[in-house]
Amino acid sequence: MTDATDRKPPRMRLWLRILLGVSLALNLAVAGLAIGAAIRFGGPDGARPPAPPLGALLYRELPREDRRALFRDRLGSREERRARRQADAAEIDAALRAVPFDVTRVEAFLATQANQHRDIEKAMRDAWLKRVSGMSDAERAAYADRLAEAMARHNRHHKP
Repeated sequence: MTDATDRKPPRMRLWLRILLGVSLALNLAVAGLAIGAAIRFGGPDGARPPAPPLGALLYRELPREDRRALFRDRLGSREERRARRQADAAEIDAALRAVPFDVTRVEAFLATQANQHRDIEKAMRDAWLKRVSGMSDAERAAYADRLAEAMARHNRHHKP
């Protein structure tokens, strides 16, 4: 005589497994649509991400090869940027771990970072202006059209 605990539970029917799979897929699709709509339209309170700065739009609407050249010329190669980040991280780590804490060392680090950021921004502005100045009238008009379209697109999607 077989014990009731020795029996294997009956296997779920194939059509039921397919139905559960389809149901899961539909649930995930509905959840994805809801999350996408919340992101695109600002969620329940209508909050939107802030508008990108004009400088970002000016840079973004340049042709791709110009953007890459500006970035590479002003900020260096990937290896150079990585080395600078690692050196900066080591510097701030050492300053924060110092005993006793030296606030002037951290202030000096932050001031250096702010100066470097300002210098990079100025170099990017100068390079951008040089590039735009070198454009023909037709190229500059096309660039202005792309910029106006990007601003209009942003304004359409980010109404106050």
